[in-house]
Amino acid sequence: MSESQKKFIAAEKAVQECEENITALSQAQSSLCFIQPAGNHRWLISSKEKPGIQIGVAVDEKTGVVTRLNWRQVFE
Repeated sequence: MSESQKKFIAAEKAVQECEENITALSQAQSSLCFIQPAGNHRWLISSKEKPGIQIGVAVDEKTGVVTRLNWRQVFE
């Protein structure tokens, strides 16, 4: 159980890092996350680590401020 918790925390840290750097990462490939456009300045960020975590974010095009819209654990 403690090993699963460590992996879960690592996955959350990965998506958080991608979220904080989304404006630079959306142009390049990230080794931590999968980044998909969701339309209208919105992005889906998924961890590459298992367990999978996916977040939805919106980026204000004028200020560059990133807002987390939702969070979910991805099950296979």
